[in-house]
This record gives sequence, structure tokens and C-alpha cells, in this order.
Amino acid sequence: MNLTPEEKEVGRGNYFDAIGVRRRDFLKSVAAGGLVSGGGLGAAYFGYSTVDDPVRIGVIGTGDEGSVLIGALNPAYCQVVAISDLREFNIHRAFHGDYASPAAMAARPGLMRKYNWKTEAEARQHVNVYKDGYAELLADPEIEAVIIAVPLHLHAQVAIDAMLAGKHVLTEKLMAKTVAECKLMGRIAKEKNLYLATGHQRHYSVLYDNAVNLIKWGVLGELHHIRAQWHRGNLPGRDSWQMPLPGGEIPIGGQEKDRFNKIASGIKSLER
Repeated sequence: MNLTPEEKEVGRGNYFDAIGVRRRDFLKSVAAGGLVSGGGLGAAYFGYSTVDDPVRIGVIGTGDEGSVLIGALNPAYCQVVAISDLREFNIHRAFHGDYASPAAMAARPGLMRKYNWKTEAEARQHVNVYKDGYAELLADPEIEAVIIAVPLHLHAQVAIDAMLAGKHVLTEKLMAKTVAECKLMGRIAKEKNLYLATGHQRHYSVLYDNAVNLIKWGVLGELHHIRAQWHRGNLPGRDSWQMPLPGGEIPIGGQEKDRFNKIASGIKSLER
């Protein structure tokens, strides 16, 4: 659906438009156009039209954050055609999703659920897998852009290699480890005329964009102080930064043991 100039204005418009009937009409129009599903409301809000040829993407690094980014993709705009990771577990999770908990599965649903592929075999007909590094992935002329979700100290090297291979780049935050690396990445992107973006996801959020607009419109008056907090909800024994190792290397018992046995059974049934 192509948005009219008036609809785009509602998405970014003035305060009176934002709270009036036109905003409701805008939301109804994007719903009728089928853009709400799969994160399409955000795309419509920022003025993107539908596309006939989704961008063909390679994902380098399918660990925790790489799998989250796979889950956040909108199939209407991009198609994952290749992944690269050194760990078998990460490759498995990239296809099947994260069975650690319902919340983990919601964040990391896997390629099969994202693109409605019934089996891993079917998924692999669409997605090439590279286990011995990312050089072959970058050599694939069909890939137009890459998502980089490797450890921070590798961001600059992988991003530069990708841009030298002619690929657009989205690198997971932080952009790179040093200011010098960031400047070099930016210089190469400019020289090669390629897009280079960093995954500071709040920059792409309708929620935060609206908050900025409220300030610009003067709705909140003159601001002198802002206090913000971000809570992960990590309590003793529930720290998401200390995930149990696959295979039960961390001693567990009771309900926790039963949960892991159930997860293991689910994974085995999918592999059959």
C-alpha cells in the first residue's frame, strides 16, 4: 500500500493531528492494507510502501542477539537467504527457535516459524548455511545486505569485509569497539555508496519517535530534567545473562529439571 502525503503527515504530524480523527483513520487504513501484521504498522508509520522484491539478507552470527534479530525481521520487506555461525547449536536454534522458555521462543521464533516453512529440510532449500566462516556468504552475489551479530571486537572487521564485498550492513549495537573503527566503517560506507546502520533499536521504534514528537510539539512544556530506567527483571536464580548450558552441565533439580527434559524432548521430536 502506498501512503498519501496526508497519511505520512499523520504519522509524523503535529499534535492536533496525532490525537484527532485523522490518526484513527490512518490506523484503519494501514490495517485494511494488511500492513499491521509482522511489524508492518511501524513500516507504515515511517512511510514505507510494500515491496515486490524483498531485500535478500545474510545473517552472520545466529547466537542470542542474531536469533532475536531474525525474529524481528518483517518477511514483507526482507528474505533471509543465508546464515553463518560456527556453533551447531546456534544454527539449530536459528531454524527451530529458542525452546528455553515461552518468552525466549517469542523473541527467537526461528526461521521456520518466521517464513512458515514446515521442516528444516524445506527451510534449507531457501537458506544456505555456512559453518566455516563468513567469506563464502559474502561471496554470494545474490545476497544484498548482511546483519552482523558477532562479538563486539569483530564488528568492524566483518562489516568492512561485507562492504568491500558490496553488501549493505546492519551491525548489532554497539557499532564497533573503538571510535577509530567506527570512523573507518563510515568512511568505507561513503566511498562504496552503501547503507551502514547500527541496531540501536529505539531509533526505529514508533513509541520512542512519538515521545520525541511530544517534546517537539511542546505538549510536555519546557523540559529541564529527564530520568529513565530500564529493568530486566533479573532476580536471583532467574538471571537471563546466565543461561544454563545445553545438556545439563549446570546441576538442576525438581521443576527445573522437568522443564529441561521437556525442552529436550521437544527438540528431539522436531529433529525426527
